[in-house]
Amino acid sequence: QHYYITNNLRMAILEGPVNLLASNMGLPVDAVRLVTGLLFCQIFAVLHRVVISKMSDPTTKRTIHLLLGLFLGYYVWDLDCLHHCASALGFYLMFSILPWELAAKLNFLYQLGYLAVGYYFNNLVENYAINWTTSQAVVTLKMIGIGFDLCDRQKDGVKLPGVMTILGYVFFMGTYLVGPLDDFKRFEAFFSDKLFDKEKGPGIGIGLKRVAHGVFYLVVSVLTTSFFTTDYMFTPQFLDLLLPLRILYVTAWGHCGLYKYLGVWCIAESACMYMGYTFNGEEKWDGLRNVSTNAFHQSTKLQDIIETWNINTSNWCAKHIYKRCRFLGNKSLSQLITMLFLATWHGLHLGYFICFFQEFLYLFMEKGASTNPLLKQVSNVLPKSVEKLLCWLYAKLFLSFALVGFELYTFDKIMYIYGSIYYICPVIALVIISTNTIFAEKISSDKIE
Repeated sequence: QHYYITNNLRMAILEGPVNLLASNMGLPVDAVRLVTGLLFCQIFAVLHRVVISKMSDPTTKRTIHLLLGLFLGYYVWDLDCLHHCASALGFYLMFSILPWELAAKLNFLYQLGYLAVGYYFNNLVENYAINWTTSQAVVTLKMIGIGFDLCDRQKDGVKLPGVMTILGYVFFMGTYLVGPLDDFKRFEAFFSDKLFDKEKGPGIGIGLKRVAHGVFYLVVSVLTTSFFTTDYMFTPQFLDLLLPLRILYVTAWGHCGLYKYLGVWCIAESACMYMGYTFNGEEKWDGLRNVSTNAFHQSTKLQDIIETWNINTSNWCAKHIYKRCRFLGNKSLSQLITMLFLATWHGLHLGYFICFFQEFLYLFMEKGASTNPLLKQVSNVLPKSVEKLLCWLYAKLFLSFALVGFELYTFDKIMYIYGSIYYICPVIALVIISTNTIFAEKISSDKIE
């Protein structure tokens, strides 16, 4: 009866207005609830600046932030937020009982396995599902990361944080829902007032500017995805278009599909900016920037895109996955394993693995192309402005081609779209890789002679 009353109150106070707003806007309820949850973070960030930051006791500040994070979890995910508690408690129990080296390995399997089971029971559908696994993905990297860090720093006499501190780190409202991904060292420094000089805190203007970027990208996402639709690519009218137009359509469709991520990341980052949580040690406040928007839009290589997109996750993977594969003695194999981890972390759909395998293939192509004499000759002939435009189009096309797997999930749909543009990207990639190999062998033989 108590749960029945609580659930009715939640429906009346929290869900009713969200359902009405989603209905009026013609948007999914879960998406509106997530975005409004991010907007709640803006209010809580202002509360931190005005009230919480003035408190001297770190435990009190962490406790208040934990309660705010739990409220967000309950508002956005209902009781499914308890899954995030399970990740934190599982981590704490393993490191309390087991030797830390063993605990770090088992924690990795537990966190990734928990996320995979969540995907299996909730996300094996044809369209992207916004549910508790959205935040669980962030929690998974947080818990794996702190586990490896504790193990690495064990010789320095580091102690296991208390369970309430771990829960506070998981539910820290600035990074809980969708990131940006932060490490535990930053979390500790923030609540002990060691991250930055409180007298030189950030101006509220930088946060407002970032949230304005986020709202702008969400509006652009709604407008562009209603024009470049997925359904249109499965119609006879799409196949009637000339091949160059079909290629341009897929390119625009994939690029516009990224704006929703840009929007939510910018809004989430802005709340951290208000609080000074994004301090980078150089009197700047971009320490948790998840995407460099200008550089991303201007990128002319896939490597550039990777370096400017989902930056915190990429850095985390480089530190905790790629570098830990050094014992293999093969950079390409380490990179492939990292891509497989990222695919699993995103979900169990085959499309994710198709997407990240292509990323691996295209990066391998780019690496060899930098020394390909044939491509250098073409580059020397073209005017620099034309070359830059072609490289920009190349980056956008190859990115969008890979994103077909990321967005459509199922093999039949993915292959249908790929077939409609004659598998242009992997064909080009394989041709360039072949010429890279031929020229590399020729250069090697010339050196021997």
